[in-house]
Amino acid sequence: MGDEGKGKVIGQIENGEKKVNVYREFGLVYPMIRRICRNRIKIISAFEQNGWRIKRFQKPERSDVDEALH
Repeated sequence: MGDEGKGKVIGQIENGEKKVNVYREFGLVYPMIRRICRNRIKIISAFEQNGWRIKRFQKPERSDVDEALH
């Protein structure tokens, strides 16, 4: 599932939609919905900072090298 889909899942759940209906609509298994809900703050903040271009939520092993590359 792409980041845009995760955003739609979060939006529907925050609007009061039942999780069971959301995972049926998107064809997801319940553990995936639970994982998205657990990480929703990270997903939302990544979207606010970078749009939907983020692939993973990992911190670099060496931040000095990462900063130099940017």
